[in-house]
Amino acid sequence: MKILCVVAALILGGAALHAQETMVDLPGVVVTGSFELGRTPSPADSFMKYLDKQIDVKRAAEEAITRAPFWNARFWSYIPIRLGSSSIDPTQFFTPSYLTLDYRNAARSLEESRKQSLFEKR
Repeated sequence: MKILCVVAALILGGAALHAQETMVDLPGVVVTGSFELGRTPSPADSFMKYLDKQIDVKRAAEEAITRAPFWNARFWSYIPIRLGSSSIDPTQFFTPSYLTLDYRNAARSLEESRKQSLFEKR
């Protein structure tokens, strides 16, 4: 008996749902033309375009440098700048390394270590 009640409820429920459905007719869609994917450049073409862009940027920068005033010239970057630093001893550029105090101390300590070595013959 319970099964008949369940089946009857399903049939009535289905009929009620069917009655609520309304059909809507939409006008048809007409497609004119063709669909094609846009052509993308090959990887080689993309790379060449990237290189051309870099070259153009570098050329523009070089042209800007050549049009720059004299005080913005590139050769100024190669000249060492001393802004009041007198702590550098100019004699260090003209003194050979074997005459420096550090070299003499290192040579003396090496000689002393050789004298104390067990493997050196006396």
